[in-house]
Amino acid sequence: MATSIAAKMDFNQLLESVNQNISEAVFRSDKDGLIYVNNAFVKMFGYSSEEEVKLLSISSMYKDPRDRIRLINKLNADHSYENEEIVFKRKDNSEFVGLVSTIMHKGESGEVYWDGAIRDVTREREFLNRIRSREQLLESINKNINEAIYRSESEKGIIYVNDEFVRMFGYESAQEIMEMDPMDLYKNPAQRAAIGDEVLEKGSIENKEVEFRRKDGSTFWGYLNSIMVKGVDGVIYFDGAVRNITKEKEAEQALMKYAEMQRILINLSTKYIDLPLEEVEQAINDSLRELGEFVGADRSYVFDFNRQKGICSNTFEWCAEGISPEIQNNQNLPLEIMPELVNAHLKGNPMIVRDVRNLKKKDFKKLLEDQGIKSLMTMPMIHDKECVGFVGFDWVRRYHSASEKEVLLLELFSEMLVNIRIRSHNERELHKLFDKTIEQNQRLKDFSYITSHNFRSSVANLVGLLSVIEDDPSNTEYFEMLKATALKLNLAIDAINDLLNFEKDISTLEKEEINLRGVIDDIILLNRKSATEKNIEFEVDIDKGLTLRILPAYLQSILHNLITNAMKYGVTKDQRKIKISAKKESKEVLLTVADQGRGIDLRRYGGKMFQLGSRFHADEESGHGMGLYMTKQQVEAIGGRIEVESEINKGTKFKVYFNA
Repeated sequence: MATSIAAKMDFNQLLESVNQNISEAVFRSDKDGLIYVNNAFVKMFGYSSEEEVKLLSISSMYKDPRDRIRLINKLNADHSYENEEIVFKRKDNSEFVGLVSTIMHKGESGEVYWDGAIRDVTREREFLNRIRSREQLLESINKNINEAIYRSESEKGIIYVNDEFVRMFGYESAQEIMEMDPMDLYKNPAQRAAIGDEVLEKGSIENKEVEFRRKDGSTFWGYLNSIMVKGVDGVIYFDGAVRNITKEKEAEQALMKYAEMQRILINLSTKYIDLPLEEVEQAINDSLRELGEFVGADRSYVFDFNRQKGICSNTFEWCAEGISPEIQNNQNLPLEIMPELVNAHLKGNPMIVRDVRNLKKKDFKKLLEDQGIKSLMTMPMIHDKECVGFVGFDWVRRYHSASEKEVLLLELFSEMLVNIRIRSHNERELHKLFDKTIEQNQRLKDFSYITSHNFRSSVANLVGLLSVIEDDPSNTEYFEMLKATALKLNLAIDAINDLLNFEKDISTLEKEEINLRGVIDDIILLNRKSATEKNIEFEVDIDKGLTLRILPAYLQSILHNLITNAMKYGVTKDQRKIKISAKKESKEVLLTVADQGRGIDLRRYGGKMFQLGSRFHADEESGHGMGLYMTKQQVEAIGGRIEVESEINKGTKFKVYFNA
């Protein structure tokens, strides 16, 4: 009996020793709270004694008291749980992460106890989080870096590539690359073997310039960096990165080409200064060869004009290797068979033809095709403002689009052949004339749009009235309408004639004080026949005394376009009213033309609303797409602005803001 009691005491001592010396917090609780905790529990929660802990509410030890409720429910259901990760609170309100395991059992008297242990895993979690963070960082770098990252092994080949590697080499997936022979990634497979030997010998390479091959067979230049490393498994790996330097290479080549071009330009600028006459012919031939080789042409040449005889002849020619000369076939050629070239050069302009098949003059096209020419570029030689010939390049083996640099070279060469000082002066004048001609042509085009668009409806009214008068000549009302239409048409012609002075700025044109209501009434009257046929009702809300100081032709054109557009597209079977209103707002006059017609899909056409040629309704009245374009140009030219609101099948509202 004594032995049994001693053994029990030894066991209790052992249990107490374990509970007090292990690092895990051991506890027992019942429905009223904690009834036992070990030293580790006291220390883990930052308290001073076991008694202090026992006085606490267990829920206060949880960061989220709901965790306590959840665990109790789990015990009631399963009688135990293991390694539940919970965030606990210490006495000083600091937090730690613990893994708690608890079992529920009944005592001899039937009372329920919960025995458990808590292990502080805060450091473990922080360590795991750091590992995860580093893994995420590495993954992010591999996914987002602009360099192609890889790892390879001597026996297995490539065993890892990042997303950029897949994209850079044009493959579908990393797996596809890892299943292929790495040699196929190099334009020159032998270079890959040499690089491998170099890495084995030196341990690493840096910025090795390599030309790689993509899946589709295209190539690109890259800097290759690689290092040999020994893994923890003892296997030798080759880790590396490829940076695409194609753009840098292209820039480098462009810089070299530019430097070569500068050398040629300097050479051209100095070669013919004080050059003895007996050396000129050889210098020209040398320049033709140098220029031809630089631009990759198959022929370069010089032609002289004889304007009196109406002919031109090839005087100098260089041909690339394998290209037959044509100088003998290009003597005394009639200028009349090459009008495109002659007309361009008489204006001092180059002629650039990427594809001779597109030439319109058959004789000229046949002449060039018989010589095998696919593309050409020629530049006039100007002396005393007269074209005396031209220099040029032919491309026989390929089609070619001339670059600005090539045009510049040819232009300078033509200047050198004539006289650089005279040529430079004439070129400046010709360029000014050319720019001015383009500007005048554009203004003339705009003017033609205005006249044709504005007069179309008036002429239509005249024709319609004449037809009606023929049927009923006794009706004097039609004669009054005819007279009004003709008068308005004449006034419009007089006003638009003012725009023909292209040398004047619009601000110098004469403005007039115009009654806005009167102009609108006149336009409605001019379109009365069409409005009557469509049963259109006009609702005009404009003060009869409201005036604008404005160009009459512009105002008439703007209002005419907006009102006739509303008549065309702003009426339906059920809605035939067009509302026109105007009011003065601060320093502006707001004019509104609104209808309840078909409307315009602004999501689809909003960006094209005022573009030349834009049309929004596929029917017979869609016109030529000039009205709104001209309207916006005219509104902005007089310092105003135009806005549009529209909804499909609900109508359109145009708002024009004029300076008051």
